[in-house]
Amino acid sequence: MSEMKPIRAVEMVRRIRDEMARELAGKSEAEIIAFFRRAGDAARQDAKRRFSGYSPSDKPSQAVKARRTAGGKRTTGTR
Repeated sequence: MSEMKPIRAVEMVRRIRDEMARELAGKSEAEIIAFFRRAGDAARQDAKRRFSGYSPSDKPSQAVKARRTAGGKRTTGTR
């Protein structure tokens, strides 16, 4: 089995944050809101494209659902 490469999540998030801060520097509140709306729209379009072939039989099993919850609370976000 090959070694796993560690994920440097904190460094990655800081890099993304810093890039966004540079890109949004000097923008008005309306421009910043428009930036995030465009990003959200693009993410939704991408998700629709990726999951357009999703069928109910692809739903996670009960075991998978149980692993995703902790103490009865969802750990992957809310719906």
